[in-house]
Amino acid sequence: MAIVVVIAITAFAMVTVSDTFEIRSSDFVTLPTVSISKTGQIVAFQDVSTIMENNLAVGVQGYLETSTGQPVVGASVYVQYYFEENYRNQVGVTDSNGFFQIHFPMNWTGWLPLTIIYFGDSQHQGLQQIVSLPGENL
Repeated sequence: MAIVVVIAITAFAMVTVSDTFEIRSSDFVTLPTVSISKTGQIVAFQDVSTIMENNLAVGVQGYLETSTGQPVVGASVYVQYYFEENYRNQVGVTDSNGFFQIHFPMNWTGWLPLTIIYFGDSQHQGLQQIVSLPGENL
């Protein structure tokens, strides 16, 4: 049985979360219990950025591509962040361009640290990257 350990490093950051949201258990998922693949083609997250709607920060988006710039299609991309005294996990699936979007059940100001994870598959190596996304301006 493989055990996955995901460590999110959180720097001291000022993040303020709006109190006008509803958290549903269906917003979150459990991380897979497989190891991150170390075989196959190398991949990278590209153009990772904050999703802004009506001047509110509401999620993350970006691309998953191979080292040669080809999109990784149909891949599950997970994000993990610390929210309300728990690590929360959400997932999005890449489209035919390797593009993914994950909307959060909140919006925020300041910088939100999160871990983006792709576990890989039979053709692609897995990848884990820590980023800090800007929210709406204070």
